[in-house]
This record gives sequence, C-alpha cells and structure tokens, in this order.
Amino acid sequence: MRTTITYADFKNDFFKALFILLAIFGIMAITILSVRGQTPYKMMTGSNIKVSGTSNVHDWNMQASNVTCEANLKMKNGQLQNLNSLHFVLPVNNLKSKDKLMDTRTYKALKAKEYPEISFKLINASVVSQQKIINATGNLTIAGVTNQVNLQTSYVENSDESITCKGTKSIKMNDFKMKAPSYMMGALKTGNEVTIDILLKLKKTELLTTKK
Repeated sequence: MRTTITYADFKNDFFKALFILLAIFGIMAITILSVRGQTPYKMMTGSNIKVSGTSNVHDWNMQASNVTCEANLKMKNGQLQNLNSLHFVLPVNNLKSKDKLMDTRTYKALKAKEYPEISFKLINASVVSQQKIINATGNLTIAGVTNQVNLQTSYVENSDESITCKGTKSIKMNDFKMKAPSYMMGALKTGNEVTIDILLKLKKTELLTTKK
C-alpha cells in the first residue's frame, strides 16, 4: 500500500529534525567548552551600569539594568582561574536619568539612531586570584567609534556558583568623537569626562536555562 506524504507532514518532520539537530549542536558546544576548561556564563538579574559626569551647574548620572553579557570562564574547585572571553552589549536607549530632556540630549550625543548599542569585547584578561582582581583589555565601541581600553574589576565567587564583578572606567567623550551635551542654549554644559560604574552578576548558562 502506497503512503501519501502531505506538505504539512513534511514540514512538521523537517522542523522536528531541525530542532533536534540544533539541540545536539548546543549540547556539543557546551561539552567542548567544558572539556577545554571553559564554562559559559550569562548575566543575571541584579546587574547594573551607571554612567555619571559633571556640568557647570550640577553632577548627573544615568543607569541601565537591561543589558546583555556573555562570557566563558575557567573555574576550578569553585575558584576563578581565567576569563577566556566576554562580550557586553548595552542598548543606548536603556540608559535612563531622572530628566527626560537629559536622556534626549544624551541619546543625541551618543548618536543612538545611527549606533544604537554600546559594546565591549574582551581581547585578553589576567586573573589575580590572591587579590580577587581581573585585569582586562578589550575593544569598547561607543557612537560607532572603537577604542582599545584597559579595565580593572574586583570579583567575588558566590555560594550559588555565580560571580559578581565590580569596576570603574573613566573615558573622554572626544576620544569617541562625541560632543558633550549642552542645554538651555549652552547655559548648562556637561564635562568631557564621564565615569562608567559596572556591576555584573554572571551565572552558569546551564543554571539559568534550567531555572524554573
């Protein structure tokens, strides 16, 4: 007896096979990283980015909690051995202050319409386990301009297998070809230097995906 295969049956079987194949590749990727001593981590709730600066009238700051960060860490007996890779992305429009006009001017200075994301991609890093410090070098991209920067953060290994990193980095707007925002026809002018305070909480990707 001849069996007729409909288009709907073919489509269902195709997507089932594709899903299984993607799942296998995902498991293989995690396994390979584990064999090499690398464990994938993602950012968890509680992370925060704060950008602050000065003006001729008062200091200002903006904060963002909705950011993306993925990293590969080498752990041994619950202790951080090395930071192998890290990629951080902050959508510009997620930066918020208490002043909507401040937000609008800042987005304009950051050229948010043309370059909607701020990103950092690690080049190399060294872990000083005795002092709980990470010295990192990476490419920081703001307003479409990429500069290599050095960044030092402290870190703590938490009991829930997460890692908390804290660091501060000062940058100058003109290094990224940005013009410092001004208001009220120039009566209020912000300074060229801004400070970025980083609080990242990272947890194993497998623990985040299996959490109910």
